[in-house]
Amino acid sequence: MKNLPGHIEQQFYDTILEKVNLEDFESWVYSDKELELLLSEDEYLELISFNYKKNGSKYELVNLLSKKYVDLGEYEKWKMLNLLYAAKNRDERLPDILRQFYDLYCRGYNFLNDLGLGYGLTVDVPPSSKYKAETWEEMSETEKRELIESFYPQLQSDIERTMSWIENGKILFSGKADEIGHYEYDDLRTEEERKSTVWREVEKNNKAG
Repeated sequence: MKNLPGHIEQQFYDTILEKVNLEDFESWVYSDKELELLLSEDEYLELISFNYKKNGSKYELVNLLSKKYVDLGEYEKWKMLNLLYAAKNRDERLPDILRQFYDLYCRGYNFLNDLGLGYGLTVDVPPSSKYKAETWEEMSETEKRELIESFYPQLQSDIERTMSWIENGKILFSGKADEIGHYEYDDLRTEEERKSTVWREVEKNNKAG
């Protein structure tokens, strides 16, 4: 894998993730003089001579970029750790990050069962036994603060636990998804590490059902 400056890699990542369209990527390749200096003559020629307008060009370009220039698994790891660090520091985006964990859990990242189900879903759908509001947006500012505070100190512990799995190589991201859009990854945690800390009753009921 070629070692490139972060801003160049970011352009490749954004193109793979469709944040940058093919036309804009093509224009960038032609106009960015730094790219010409960083790549070998053959690599640069491959990018400037690529047919960006033919059928299937998007698929071919993604394959080319992911094989030669970027590691999608490392990028996914970086994104996940950024979210976890922000959550650990109680970033103002914390409620949205917790809901994002729930979305990521639903999309295949089962290791987020505690952060996603235990906290994210609770933010998304506040407990009806305590709140009249049916959504986070309908809650008052006082209720929002009360709900978030009720997660601590366990939430902090669960965030740090999840970070340790990723940093210690027990969760290995592929950066790829299966045919139904579920993210793929390798889970090397022990059975003990996989046990939920906040969602035991739900897991128990699901197994019983």
